[in-house]
Amino acid sequence: MGLMVLQDRIRRIAIYGALAVGLYTVENLLPTPLPWLRIGVANVAVVLALTDLGLTAAALVFLAKLILGSIITGRFLTPFFFFGAVGGVIALGAMLLVWVLGRKVVSVVGISVAGGVFHNIGQLLVARFALIQSPALWRLLPVFIIIGVGTGTGIGIVARLIQLRIKEYA
Repeated sequence: MGLMVLQDRIRRIAIYGALAVGLYTVENLLPTPLPWLRIGVANVAVVLALTDLGLTAAALVFLAKLILGSIITGRFLTPFFFFGAVGGVIALGAMLLVWVLGRKVVSVVGISVAGGVFHNIGQLLVARFALIQSPALWRLLPVFIIIGVGTGTGIGIVARLIQLRIKEYA
């Protein structure tokens, strides 16, 4: 990899990371019906990084969003941080799997939906093993899957629209 290519890659990771942190910060300033219920708009940058630059870039963008965003919003090392960390790692793994195995047949929207669903499953896992010892918690799984499909679809559509605009100017 030449120096110019490496510099361009680092610049794009920094842009995606800044976008993720900015969106995360703004979203956390907005009121929500429940404290843990967020759309996850910052994940647009993670999805873009994954499909544009690959897993390492997406992981760096996710970590920037998680760590810097939670420091800025005062959520660093709070329960929200750990819910987001576990959900995000599981979501990134699911998106990577869908991206690698289904790249030719699954769109960026499908990749994002996988991330949304598995992020919510990850959060339920944290809740089940760290907070709520009752297996009745799993009754919420269908609701969390529906929410994940909805938010993942929205995030994926926005990511796709951004991809199209980038290609337009490239």
